[in-house]
Amino acid sequence: MPITPQVLDELLKEYKTPDDMLGHCIYRFILSTIACLLVSGACFPIDGATLPNGFIETQVAGGLDSPTAMAFAPDGRLFVCLQGGQLRVIKNGVLLPTPFLMVSTDSSGERGLLGIAFDPDFYTNNYVYVYYTTGVSPKRNRISRFVANGDLAVMDSEVVVLELDNLSGATNHNGGAMHFGQDGKLYIAVGENANASNSQTLSNLLGKILRINRDGSVPSDNPFFNTASGVNRAIWAFGLRNPFTFAFQPVTGRMFINDVGQSTWEEINDGIAGSNYGWPTTEGPTTNPNFRGPIYAYGRSPSATGGCAITGGAFYNPLTTQFPSSYVGQYFFADFCSGWIRLLDPSNNTASGFATGIANPVDLQVAADGSLYYLARGVGAVYKVQYPANQLPPSISMHPLDQAVAEGQTATFNVSATGSTPLTYQWQSNGVNINSANTSSYTISTATLADHGARFRCVVSNAFGSVSSSEATLTVTVALPAPMLLTEENTERAIALDSVIMMRDPFPLVTILNLSFDQRTRVMLFAINVELMPGENSSVVTAQAEDSQHRVYQLPVEFVGKVPDFNWLTQVIVKLPDDLPHNEDVRVSLNLRGVTSNQALIKIK
Repeated sequence: MPITPQVLDELLKEYKTPDDMLGHCIYRFILSTIACLLVSGACFPIDGATLPNGFIETQVAGGLDSPTAMAFAPDGRLFVCLQGGQLRVIKNGVLLPTPFLMVSTDSSGERGLLGIAFDPDFYTNNYVYVYYTTGVSPKRNRISRFVANGDLAVMDSEVVVLELDNLSGATNHNGGAMHFGQDGKLYIAVGENANASNSQTLSNLLGKILRINRDGSVPSDNPFFNTASGVNRAIWAFGLRNPFTFAFQPVTGRMFINDVGQSTWEEINDGIAGSNYGWPTTEGPTTNPNFRGPIYAYGRSPSATGGCAITGGAFYNPLTTQFPSSYVGQYFFADFCSGWIRLLDPSNNTASGFATGIANPVDLQVAADGSLYYLARGVGAVYKVQYPANQLPPSISMHPLDQAVAEGQTATFNVSATGSTPLTYQWQSNGVNINSANTSSYTISTATLADHGARFRCVVSNAFGSVSSSEATLTVTVALPAPMLLTEENTERAIALDSVIMMRDPFPLVTILNLSFDQRTRVMLFAINVELMPGENSSVVTAQAEDSQHRVYQLPVEFVGKVPDFNWLTQVIVKLPDDLPHNEDVRVSLNLRGVTSNQALIKIK
């Protein structure tokens, strides 16, 4: 976190009076949040997803506060549920400023506005169904019907279709997904409210898939119509923990239920009437004949194939097929923690990768035009994934930037392009091709004064055309003096601060007030002769520590910048690695463009 002179002044005052540590901790708690967002960028990914070759994505709408679910209306509008109770509308690719409706809801924990469905006869009756947690006692989840009038719900049009069981004090495991089946019935996924015993009884609606008529009455052909009583006859399947999402396959009507696991497995279950999926007696694959095991399960360990919560699912059977034919009939599913979307082949129940780097996906939908939409709760946005017609000429998405380096240093130019693959690259200097410069980056390993003023660009080509990037100019200056870490007067001890809670050494290896995901301590060093050239960033500076046994540890550099009002002084924020030795001094040094600074001591607690 960059500091100002005022902050430096306050630091000197704060640590003369340690009695105010509680207030100090609260203050630094807030600052660490800001640091997480503005410095490290580690709170959540802000870039787009990594997709297979040929696929592109665009952000459809952002600024969505804690989104939970989405659904396409029959007319193509996309409705997005926000946990706090707003139902937003994306129309013709634009998020409308006025919510379609606002319900009063309890949004604590996993409660809130959680699901939406459109009546099969929406064009004639304009009925919209929502699933939300009531805002008044007794707290319960409710399915209500509203009447649409264009992009707004008709005032006072709410009709309660179904009241679920009263909730306990636990605020998690509410489910919330709703879809109409091909039979015209409304199917509803309900969590067990963190009470596992709810899942194995027919005396309440929790931990179940429900099936009701549009008016809330119970179809007489439900599997437990003659064994359950009252509203519990709406139970269609049971033994589920938290079926946050499910999906019907168009044409076939096959249902896949995504059940969030507890400790071992995330499940995709075949939705079949009357089934018992085994929770809490079993989780994941089972040979118990009393239960229907999942058709696919993955482990609860965030990774390329594992995760912590299966939160989205959609079959790829659109009216218009846009993706390659191999995707037709496949099932997309997402994991909240790992941030990926994977693909399940229902013909053999095997899965493969598709997209990674998504900020907490919570829902997936396939549009009529064959695009895949995902709802990223971590950044409050809806994204659209497309596979353009396979005749796209190249287009430059990132042009090379001007570079300024000292004599003898390295200069690298980069370009990014989209278009039908394969793409070829040819770098030019002052309009002349450079031999063997045929990748998306070009590096001059040792810049000379003769290179000063040279202009570099890249020509990108494929089978459908070529395009030239803008030119970037190389500035070469005489070598600068070596960087120098500032030390306290007449000592080798670095002038340094913990960059999260602003404490002097000794520094811990873990700072509990650090809100970044890794919870590691950052240390702020002060240096002179650390001058970034135009176009450079903190990546040109590296740092390392050396212990008393001469073992060397790399210190990731997360920020380099001038101290405001002190242009001669640079602050460098580094992260302490796990394996630094405890309770001893280490010698820290910086390296700028191959030139190493002096060593300065910091003490590790």
